[in-house]
Amino acid sequence: MDSVSIPQQAGSNARLAPTEKARLLQRLVDELIPGAEGWPSASEAGVHGIVALRLFADGTTGMFDTIAERVDWPSGALDSDDRETRIAAVRAFEAADPDLFEKIYAAVTLAYYETPFVVEAIAVTGRPYSIRPHVSGYPMAPFDYARDTPMHGRGHYLKTDDVVPVDTSALDLDTKKTVRWGIER
Repeated sequence: MDSVSIPQQAGSNARLAPTEKARLLQRLVDELIPGAEGWPSASEAGVHGIVALRLFADGTTGMFDTIAERVDWPSGALDSDDRETRIAAVRAFEAADPDLFEKIYAAVTLAYYETPFVVEAIAVTGRPYSIRPHVSGYPMAPFDYARDTPMHGRGHYLKTDDVVPVDTSALDLDTKKTVRWGIER
């Protein structure tokens, strides 16, 4: 592994050079989402930059050093040509710090599926997918009673016209007070 560390300055705890931090995060996200035919790897999609912005932009000191320690970055395990060595490094990270690992894994997954490159890869498969579905929604067929009525025999189904309000008159809500869920009457 060809890496350069920044010399420590008085009052500084920076141990990894910015380029090394970027490479560390690139290797980690690519091990989590390596990509496949027609699908970019996480770093090809730019996920490492998005994750860095979301998780480390607040100036959290030592975050990269913690990750580097958890994957044994100095040994070159995550930077190895051997797939099993890289997997072992990520598993060691997950075992050593499950909370941090889960936070990073969730950020990587969410960032991956919102990149334009992955949205396009999904669209190529014929699936409707949008970065912002709330703007235009997804095409849906209108409700069809014959097609959409549950047929599995579990639970029950009420037609809209058969739905009636629950009788709450016995609760005497006009005179009794409730403080549950922040509602005061």
